[in-house]
Amino acid sequence: MAIALLGLTLLEGRFPARKDPSQRLLNIAILFARLVPAIFMAPVVASSMVAFADRLGLPAVTNPAWPPVAAAVAYILAMDLGEYLFHRAQHAIPFLWRMHSLHHSDPCMNATTTDRNWWGDSLIKALTIWPVAAILFRPSVTTLTVYAALSAYNYFSHANLRVSFGRLSWLLNSPSYHRTHHSSDPAHHGANFAALFPIFDVILGSYRPAAVFPPTGLDHRPETLVHALVWPFLPEPEGPPVTEGRTT
Repeated sequence: MAIALLGLTLLEGRFPARKDPSQRLLNIAILFARLVPAIFMAPVVASSMVAFADRLGLPAVTNPAWPPVAAAVAYILAMDLGEYLFHRAQHAIPFLWRMHSLHHSDPCMNATTTDRNWWGDSLIKALTIWPVAAILFRPSVTTLTVYAALSAYNYFSHANLRVSFGRLSWLLNSPSYHRTHHSSDPAHHGANFAALFPIFDVILGSYRPAAVFPPTGLDHRPETLVHALVWPFLPEPEGPPVTEGRTT
């Protein structure tokens, strides 16, 4: 993770999509403040839920007869769908938006923006999408490791790099695709919620081809780590949840 973040930051310095100022140091401070819930809670919750569900004999979508690759793919797709649905909820429910607006407030989205999330987000996911996916798909330790490695791809999709997959943008998230989601232009709002696989945007009507590397950020942003830690309880960010605009 650290190597990927450092490498992408160096590339951003040499080949930035935009040269707007960012808050990288604040983002790094937020990363360390939420390190435990963000990085360690997901596999712990998933492993605990698997053991709990097995003890109760709860049925699962997958079973030991499934090939390991198929079971891993099923869990990864289920988690990505869960992340997609949770992300849409963050843009639709006012209090969730107040938490999520911290992520959108970076004046220039970059690789470090990936970790610019309020620490309570991981707690909410630990009580919702993570246990549901774990109970339904019973991921193995290997599957959890693979999913954790794939999650590092989010650093690339947030990177301030002029990278686009063009007509194949519906297959995999990219910096241009996700920058459109973070765009400060209201015409781009309400689209491209996918974390890894934009096919969920396509199926559920929120897909939009990438814009030409628009500016990002909100008028309201934290200036210190303390502000970031108590972000949802500060005066409400200007503007409503980012749900306006076309969604097709």
